[in-house]
Amino acid sequence: MRKGLTTAYSGVAYVILALGVLQFFLAGLGIFGAESFDAHETVGGILHGLTILVFLLAIAGPRTRRDIGMGFALAALTTLQISLPEFRDDAPWVAAFHPVLALLVLGLAAHIGRRYIGSGARGSGATAPA
Repeated sequence: MRKGLTTAYSGVAYVILALGVLQFFLAGLGIFGAESFDAHETVGGILHGLTILVFLLAIAGPRTRRDIGMGFALAALTTLQISLPEFRDDAPWVAAFHPVLALLVLGLAAHIGRRYIGSGARGSGATAPA
């Protein structure tokens, strides 16, 4: 069971990565007037929920300090990242970090994904606990 949870930990991180790339497209639609930002905000909320799931899977699956720390960092970064647009009017320079943190979230999600699925799992010596 833990092996399945460990694989899910990395698999959900890959889903976050894919949805994060979609987020840049949806933001572009909003910026260039083709659509509103509603889809971007909705997918952002889904992403936030998935990052919390990754944290919980890190606790239930691999149970290593590193994985739990990365799961927590992913959820915490995403929580901070989705709150930044609220500063648009009062502190636009703070809100401008919204896409910067998004890149950090994508990088961390990719790293978590490679921990137990894909070439990183084989080459790095990282193995799912039995």
